[in-house]
Amino acid sequence: MFPRLTSSGRGTWRGFAGLTLWMALAFPIAARTQERRAYEGVVSWKGKTIGTVILVEIDSNRAVSGWIRLGKLQPIEQGSVVDDGVEFRAAGNTYRIDERRGRIAYSGPDGDGDRLLKSLTRLTGSLRELVEETQESQGPTAALEVNGRRRELHYGAPALWKNQGQPFENFTRLEELIGKDLSLWVADADLRTGRIVVVEEPEGMDIPLKAPKKPKEDKKK
Repeated sequence: MFPRLTSSGRGTWRGFAGLTLWMALAFPIAARTQERRAYEGVVSWKGKTIGTVILVEIDSNRAVSGWIRLGKLQPIEQGSVVDDGVEFRAAGNTYRIDERRGRIAYSGPDGDGDRLLKSLTRLTGSLRELVEETQESQGPTAALEVNGRRRELHYGAPALWKNQGQPFENFTRLEELIGKDLSLWVADADLRTGRIVVVEEPEGMDIPLKAPKKPKEDKKK
């Protein structure tokens, strides 16, 4: 099963290279894998109660990083996986998410509390079209095809979870993603509908914060 090593230098090098390639294919590097989780709820911030979105990434060592919206997006620090959830620090505060209870407990300079929190559902499929608001829909909807089934998802200005770097707090250019395969994080999801809270940037894309300017048309002389 292993490559055969010969006594000659060239043969030894080729054998070593073959062994290295075989091991790379047989045992992929675990550190490359990541798990993502997303939540929506309320927390205290500067003495007020505000809505928040929390974006969590878990690496192969079970370390937690990501972002939490506290007025604006703040980086998650010193995070780790714990029983039934995750805990982390951000903007000087400490947070602990209990997924089993659907709660977030927090303490720090922005206030203390223990509040309800929703785990968002990740739907992966192809974005087929955007449908304008009707009397029945009560808001615009995005049609996502998931395993051959069409989902009609309400949306406003969801966050955009970038592949690299800080997410965008509000993304209003969903039309740029029509026809793309992507993942959406959805609240109140059922077999037909839901509400888009977070859009994952499709693989291989690097979406700019502002839409590229359209080339100016040459004025006719």
